[in-house]
Amino acid sequence: MRYKAVLFDLDGTLLDTLSDLAAALNAARQMNGLPAQDTEQIKSFIGNGRRKLIERSLGADPAGYDEELAVKLLTDDSQYYNSHCMVNTKPYDGIVDLIRRLRSDGLKICCITNKADETAKILIDHFFPDMFDIVIGSVPEVPVKPDPEMVSRCLIKLGLQESECVFIGDSEVDIQTAASSGMDSVSVCWGYKTREFLEREGASRICTRPLDLRRYIYD
Repeated sequence: MRYKAVLFDLDGTLLDTLSDLAAALNAARQMNGLPAQDTEQIKSFIGNGRRKLIERSLGADPAGYDEELAVKLLTDDSQYYNSHCMVNTKPYDGIVDLIRRLRSDGLKICCITNKADETAKILIDHFFPDMFDIVIGSVPEVPVKPDPEMVSRCLIKLGLQESECVFIGDSEVDIQTAASSGMDSVSVCWGYKTREFLEREGASRICTRPLDLRRYIYD
């Protein structure tokens, strides 16, 4: 077998979280007297963690970015999302079956995400019970993807080398994460970025359906 472990991104790769992320952001914006933003626009803000989501949201407003407001929005968004993170969120079709097959073939299954660590673990435990060996999300003082630190911590826990693992994700952040970690990657285009975008960002292997990932992992 080509790899011993598969490291997955979460949002846009394993789970379709867009509706709940957008609802939380717009709830926070409403709390602070700001107009709602379109879901497709919010989708373009996702990828580098919640702080960056807030910064991009404010940056798209005519009034621009304000640090005090950003801190308030971040707090309100986080509180709302943590209480409403499973309203419309669901696994992409075929993902659960893929994970089961990979596990039955003896691969280690991990999730490395810029979503808050506690929330990431809640979502993985709910939608993929007993299927993941390691889940690592964002925590204070640890740089988020594409910095390789979270991946490095995962590999230490696994006791594996970079060449024994592959990173699966839906964005340029995941492509960069794999590159900064010295790891092979596969991009998926069922999430928040298009095939054309991923190609422009340097993706060399792009998958359109979850079960098709097996040929990239095994061959």
